[in-house]
Amino acid sequence: MSEISNKNKNIEENLVYTDDVVKERMGKFGAVYFPSDIKESIDDIIGNETKKEILDDFFKALKKYDEFTSQLKDTNLNPNLTILLYGPPGTGKTSLTRGYAKKYNIPICVVETDRLVSPLLGDTIKQIRRVVDLAAEIARERKSFILFFDEIDAIGSERSNIHEVGEIKRAVISFLQVIDRINYEGIPLAIIGATNHQNQLDSAIWRRFTFHLKFDFPDFHLRKKIIESFLKKLKNANIGVDNSIFNKLDAEYEEIQSIAKGLSKKLGYIVSEFDNNILWNEYSKKFKKEGLIKLTYGYSGSDIERGTRVALLKAINTGILTYDLFYDSMLLVGGTAIHVERQDILSAKKEVRSFSATKNTQPSPPEI
Repeated sequence: MSEISNKNKNIEENLVYTDDVVKERMGKFGAVYFPSDIKESIDDIIGNETKKEILDDFFKALKKYDEFTSQLKDTNLNPNLTILLYGPPGTGKTSLTRGYAKKYNIPICVVETDRLVSPLLGDTIKQIRRVVDLAAEIARERKSFILFFDEIDAIGSERSNIHEVGEIKRAVISFLQVIDRINYEGIPLAIIGATNHQNQLDSAIWRRFTFHLKFDFPDFHLRKKIIESFLKKLKNANIGVDNSIFNKLDAEYEEIQSIAKGLSKKLGYIVSEFDNNILWNEYSKKFKKEGLIKLTYGYSGSDIERGTRVALLKAINTGILTYDLFYDSMLLVGGTAIHVERQDILSAKKEVRSFSATKNTQPSPPEI
């Protein structure tokens, strides 16, 4: 056994919160990942370069937290290690966080917030405090730890929402209090929240998070790179991939770029594919059948990965992945944007109906 292995073993033996203890106790609240458990690496996640730069600084600060707090001891300015990631599902919020946890060798617990919410009065508040208090103890001993609250809107909904019951409102207050305490006491615990419903978050929750990073659906430049990266993985695994896929992808990309440049010159501003379908309306005038890049408009990176997995099954059976098989696989899985838009419409309608019902049942004001 090497000297480094012996050293790590001795450190582990002297810990109260060993890996096994952390997994057992934190596992009650969600999935616990140590760096060796994490499959993602930063290089696997294409795009999001600005967000990567911010997250890199964030995780470096977490690793050096003790050094910073001792330097800032007399200033009352502890580094606030909180970050909010928001945007549609499948756009890399969780994967990127796990990737940086692996890079900087920091354990992480991905808290499943539905495990914290209870119908029993006071239980939700107790659960929030338990998970944060336990994570704080682990962070103190191990010098760094990450709490990642997935779907944080479940415990951080807007308190002024007419549908929120008192228990959730108290839960929001409790969550605000524990964040403030962690920051005040200078504990090397990173608290990261992720949500697909940022509009439902309480405004005070927003303010408690130092950084706000928005994750969007990939544009056509990035989708091309993502598609190519998955195809190259298949080729590297000796799965037959017809080169016509790459050729047609390149040709379609050049056409879209040409249309985008032409529109930008005509309109006097850079045209985005997300601007009222201007780009895609022009595209439809030229092409009767959409290509892979157009098809995957509104797809997340996760959607493209799912489509590639479907294509892989077909390629195993046919011996080679053709353009048509790959296209049909992407068409089959569909894009997240469609479901998100549909859900937003349904939620808006439900909000209007509920508000109207509440309004109609309110007692009339007394006559003066």
